[in-house]
Amino acid sequence: MRSARVVARGARAALGWSMAFLLPPVCPRCQAISATGGLLCPVCREEALSAASRTVPPLGLEAVACGPELVPPVRVLVHGLKYGSVRSAADELVSLAAAAVPCDFCHPGSVLVPVPLHPARLRERGYNQSALSAKAWTRKLGIPVEERWLERRRSTGTQTRLGSADRRRNLSQAFAVGKGFKAGIPVVLVDDVLTTGATLSSCAAVLLAAGAPSVRGLCLAWAGDA
Repeated sequence: MRSARVVARGARAALGWSMAFLLPPVCPRCQAISATGGLLCPVCREEALSAASRTVPPLGLEAVACGPELVPPVRVLVHGLKYGSVRSAADELVSLAAAAVPCDFCHPGSVLVPVPLHPARLRERGYNQSALSAKAWTRKLGIPVEERWLERRRSTGTQTRLGSADRRRNLSQAFAVGKGFKAGIPVVLVDDVLTTGATLSSCAAVLLAAGAPSVRGLCLAWAGDA
């Protein structure tokens, strides 16, 4: 029964995204005419913008700025980006999350560092959604991206069903600094969805130990109180 529901949900999502690329463009959430220049229609965009996140910085991060809670329009965009190869969803999600980023959020001289995928997952997906998001953020904030400063050395599998403590154990020694890393430069980590913050904390610990003076975080969406 559960597998049938999963298949049905996937079919509905696929239909929504196929409709979104018709002319005129329609919203992947409700199939209404979008007419906003983006992917979401005005009603769904307003629903997304009204679902502000309520977050505290994960351990090791000075601050975190997070896009809206995973209400249905935001969830559709995140799933399209992560599982549907809808790369344009990164720009839409960044445009929604930008309202949560104060103008002085990034320290002078900061660089954006996307949370890396394990090479096996990267080959499977074909792209890193956090790296796509970082490129969208750099167009918004004017801050350079350093994709190779972090690497994922151990595959951790999906963490969707894991609690905070299990996520921390699962991420132990999963990350390491990569090629070109330079100490003394403030880092802004870029990730997709903030859940427990365990991934950002694991990345921050590695960067701080290697000489980053500070680490902050940008996330596209918030999973809500778990």
